[in-house]
Amino acid sequence: MTKIVVVSDSHGLIKELEDIYFRFKDETNYFIHCGDSEMDENHPILNHYKSVNGNCDDHMFPNEYIFTVENKKILVVHGHYHSVKYNLNSLYFYALEKGADVVLYGHTHFPSVYQYEDITFINPGSILGNRGIRGRSYAVLEIKNGKLDVKHYNALNNKSYDISK
Repeated sequence: MTKIVVVSDSHGLIKELEDIYFRFKDETNYFIHCGDSEMDENHPILNHYKSVNGNCDDHMFPNEYIFTVENKKILVVHGHYHSVKYNLNSLYFYALEKGADVVLYGHTHFPSVYQYEDITFINPGSILGNRGIRGRSYAVLEIKNGKLDVKHYNALNNKSYDISK
């Protein structure tokens, strides 16, 4: 099994990134930051996170990151270049072009999981504050035998919740 902790849009928050890292570090394979950290790339906590560039970052990070785990190709982007605040059409076609099975993205501050055809789109929300009713959030993706399990967590109390309710 592979566990991936996904955060986005921390906008300068350091303590929250540290708290999430220390909570999951002994049981997690990857820590992903989907952009808008607004932190210097040399900050010690970012040594633990693979980060991409967001619209509020100073182009210190790559615009995308692609990796494969358990035969799942995962594309990480912030989303601002793909107009994700309006719809996922551009991101969907980009994911197809890249051959991605899973897309991790941010920018909207709205936690979500969508399946379209064979591609799963996961937005962790924002650990600064999201535009949904749940408050600050992040996500944990587990991949086991080709199956995906996504849980969203409240970043203040670390309790998981069902985003469909």
